[in-house]
Amino acid sequence: MSLEVAYWIALGVGTGFLVLSMILGDVFEFLDFLDFGLGDSFAATPVLFTGLAAFGGGGLLSLNALGFGAGASIVAGLVSSVLAGGLATALFAALHRQEAGPGFTLDQLIGARGRCTLAITTGKQGKVAILHDGMTRTHSASSLQEIAVGEDVVVDDAVGNSLKVSPASPS
Repeated sequence: MSLEVAYWIALGVGTGFLVLSMILGDVFEFLDFLDFGLGDSFAATPVLFTGLAAFGGGGLLSLNALGFGAGASIVAGLVSSVLAGGLATALFAALHRQEAGPGFTLDQLIGARGRCTLAITTGKQGKVAILHDGMTRTHSASSLQEIAVGEDVVVDDAVGNSLKVSPASPS
């Protein structure tokens, strides 16, 4: 087998597996043991496939277009592989950092202070507005005591999609 055929195989296999991993998702999950401890917990297989395809492409380019010899084309293929793999690693790490963190739950509001926006009467729910993480959140609320519009409240508990509140003592 000639060096050019080996480059074509590397390019084809790397590109094919890269496309398959993007279309089918975790089909190559069994290769996740190749983590390399890069710090971010993303799959290393797309990076490996990118490197393999870049090795084939860089080797072909240097062999045919640039007229390099066998040894120089292998070095060019390796350099292409490292550069493309590094770029893929940087892009996947950036995408991983953009993933949403844990979602908001009503339990995070327990102990928070807010204001009654729709009066709460015994046996009926009202509404409260609470500033949390820079956002004003409005939720249904109930209380054992009557609370008028504009009164300050403290969240005592979260039950389902509703809050249990009590009047806030002046601070």
